[in-house]
Amino acid sequence: MKKKLLRTIALALSVSMLAVILAACGGGGGSTPTGSPAGGEGTPAASGDGILKLAVTTGDGSSTDDKIPTPWYNRTFATNLMFRSLLLADSTLTKTSPNLATCEVSEDALTYTITMKDGLKWSDGEPLTADDVVWSIETAQKAAQVNPNYATAFSYISSLTADGNVITMVLNSPYSAMMDVLAQFAILPKHCLENADPLTMESDPFWTQPVTSGMYTVDTLNVGNYFTMKVNENYEGTAPKIKSIQVSFVTDYVTAAKAGNADYVYGNDTNLVDALNGMDNYTGYQIDQLFYKYFIFNMKGVDGKENEAMQNVEVRKALMEAIDRASLAALYPSASVLNGGVPNTDDAYNGFEWKFDLEQAKADLAASGYDMSRPLRICYYNNDQTSVDLINAVVYYLEQLGLTVEATLSNDGTTDLFTTREYDIGFKGKSAFSMNEWYTEYLSTDGLFCNIYGGDTAFDALVADLMAATDTESRTAALKALQDLEQEKVYKVPMFIVGTYVFVSDNVKLPDGVEFCNPFYSCDLNFANWEVA
Repeated sequence: MKKKLLRTIALALSVSMLAVILAACGGGGGSTPTGSPAGGEGTPAASGDGILKLAVTTGDGSSTDDKIPTPWYNRTFATNLMFRSLLLADSTLTKTSPNLATCEVSEDALTYTITMKDGLKWSDGEPLTADDVVWSIETAQKAAQVNPNYATAFSYISSLTADGNVITMVLNSPYSAMMDVLAQFAILPKHCLENADPLTMESDPFWTQPVTSGMYTVDTLNVGNYFTMKVNENYEGTAPKIKSIQVSFVTDYVTAAKAGNADYVYGNDTNLVDALNGMDNYTGYQIDQLFYKYFIFNMKGVDGKENEAMQNVEVRKALMEAIDRASLAALYPSASVLNGGVPNTDDAYNGFEWKFDLEQAKADLAASGYDMSRPLRICYYNNDQTSVDLINAVVYYLEQLGLTVEATLSNDGTTDLFTTREYDIGFKGKSAFSMNEWYTEYLSTDGLFCNIYGGDTAFDALVADLMAATDTESRTAALKALQDLEQEKVYKVPMFIVGTYVFVSDNVKLPDGVEFCNPFYSCDLNFANWEVA
């Protein structure tokens, strides 16, 4: 049965794909940039002009082409150069050094004493102070669109006060990833945003000409096309050698790279990796990271809105039994099949395995009493060809159960998955610097996932155990207990973790010793000493 299924799928494959995945029927491939960065109005800057060219994708459901993306949700290379955090991470994202401040932690891991550097200024010349830090952290706890890592970490804060340039942060219980979070969370200017509504702050007019703290600030914004960045004259650190950066809004990194509009490109789908590896003017770097590709189920929100079709856990299990993860993993140049938030090679892996069994899935779905007459709705937000191929393959697999399946590409993944919620299964990715991030999504207080899990408190105590774990034994015990519970509940199901690649053009001269990190985070890349031709 499996061989027959895969032969059927293979009929639609392009020659570049392994003969195990259903190829896309349309959309996503061959996309072109929505605009080009300009030397003059609408005119691309020429190669070798001394300008670093970056790109921001609008094809992932989180970025738009009418404003600068907020660093509070997903970090980008451009926002990393404009917005600083209290601490600076190394390439492993596990060690920190001072950035805007220094930080000391008490022996009981409950009190953080943060001392701001003297003389810090925003790009508009206003002082950058401890008040900005306190305001940023407190506002992030109210914001509708904020990275769950920040929301979870800051929920542990019981007291946050400032006295001069010293901030005292007291936690109600230890949080092992707090220093890592402080090295990622961008401080924003209170004097510019204190009157903005936290629920809609990411769309505030501020983001068309933001005040920044990093090496660069925005020079011009050409809506729908690009923005340019210039050196921030009020940056107190070493001035960068690169004086100008232009950032294209694009829907496809490959097209941007071929057009000479991106000196730095990253991704994990086969089409991108193959294309960039085939270009002589790019050098690739594989990044060791946790990048989850996974399914989520829309069941019910804390607002009371319920999706009756997904309430039965036996339905959710049957749907997952019908999908061949190993075949889907072949879409990616580097992917490892997962059965829970813990990689199968980790000592804390509990041994559970999701097995592909179409006949068992049919029997289990029939026994669950699922209404076969209703369409099963899938929502996804990445428009790269690999994601489109994967979704088409999943549709095919689920159709073999006798289901009618509808797949919808979202232009705003966060809103459609967690607010509008007109779907049954969502497909998304998560770039993480530790397994903790996978499990904090189960918290009843998570600002996004409580809207599809209904605010179930079953995971809260176990997640707290994981966050407080300071030794291998207690951490392993917490991870195994969490795996057992997630495989019982089936709220979300991972397919695999995929490797990510960074490509840098030969227009860039890197300083010795640069080690790239997960591109969705901020780390020390010694950028001040980068040069362009």
